[in-house]
Amino acid sequence: MPDPLDLQMWRDPYRAYAAMRERAPLTFDPAANMWFVTSHDHCRAVLQDARFSASEGQLLRHRRKPLPISMLNTDALEHARLRQAAAPGFAPRVLARFRRRVQEIVRGRVRSLLEALESGADVDIVTEFARPIAVAVLGRFLGVPDDELVEFGESSRAVAVNLDPFADPDSDERASRHMHHMLSRFADHLHARSERPRDDALTVIAESHASGLISAGEALSTLGLLVIGGVEPMSDAIANSAAALLSARSESPHDLCSIRTAVDELLRFDSPIQFTARRATEDLVLGARRIAAGDRIVVLLGAGNRDPDRFTDPDRIVLSRRVNPHLSFGSGVHVCLGAPLVRLVAELIGEALPRPMPILVAGRAPAVRSSAVVPRGYHSLPIRQLADHP
Repeated sequence: MPDPLDLQMWRDPYRAYAAMRERAPLTFDPAANMWFVTSHDHCRAVLQDARFSASEGQLLRHRRKPLPISMLNTDALEHARLRQAAAPGFAPRVLARFRRRVQEIVRGRVRSLLEALESGADVDIVTEFARPIAVAVLGRFLGVPDDELVEFGESSRAVAVNLDPFADPDSDERASRHMHHMLSRFADHLHARSERPRDDALTVIAESHASGLISAGEALSTLGLLVIGGVEPMSDAIANSAAALLSARSESPHDLCSIRTAVDELLRFDSPIQFTARRATEDLVLGARRIAAGDRIVVLLGAGNRDPDRFTDPDRIVLSRRVNPHLSFGSGVHVCLGAPLVRLVAELIGEALPRPMPILVAGRAPAVRSSAVVPRGYHSLPIRQLADHP
């Protein structure tokens, strides 16, 4: 069985997932002292079962400082309360109003991308396209002033280390400094929104605090989580999709319906969030295996997304895949709150791309994967345009 604690496994986890799945859909690793789930059905079962605690699952992280209380590390009523505080910001009517602002960001970046490619130069999809979109979208969604976006982007990158359980604990100090500074700015903005509400997520959180639903500390930790779980994973989702399309050379979507289908397929194929952890709170049976109270269990979302018992030809991109219950946003009560925003951005990118697309290939310099295991993405992804495109 591949060693899940070996960082080399995560360079190409899908082969390891297949080997683990062949052994059993649910496997206990004595060396790691935890269970690993690789089948789609078992992954979904764990995520939807309240007897598996997300709060206690976060205790698997080896960090010098505990994470603040947030939706990420709470269960049951406490989790529901914290989620309720932020959920109105992601309501369909709110995102419908926000759509035009996202469209402006995306169209501007697509235009700049195409102009750079036409010059014949290599263009780094990560630094020149994906991250700028993610920073601008999340910043404006939250309500960060334009003159703070650059600083916001730098801080969002530094604090993203909190997602990665394999990260060097020494990185805590730098992440903490950036988080403290970012939350200090958010505290100022929350105070301003309490007096002058605006159409942004900061106002939603400020109103939840004013109503007594959440404390001031919980308001700030919620905003911190939206940044940590938003900017880098969104950027990586965009870059991973570009890399997948470069290697697949598959069909291109031509209408809104197929764009939506394509977005879900690209998310399934190489998700930024490859796993999540839980801990059993009581003795139970999962499949044919007995799980004891206190057992740790890692839900391999990326493995579930490539399960051949659930997806036909799972290691191939099929942009027209109509039935696609992927687990890239999780499942159950902890399903990603920001999923509708990620889908909106991805669909608008698909709409903004020209028809037909220029012929794009890998750049002259090699692509470099990020050192982080979570989120899974690229440090750099150069691409270029062939001169003889249609």
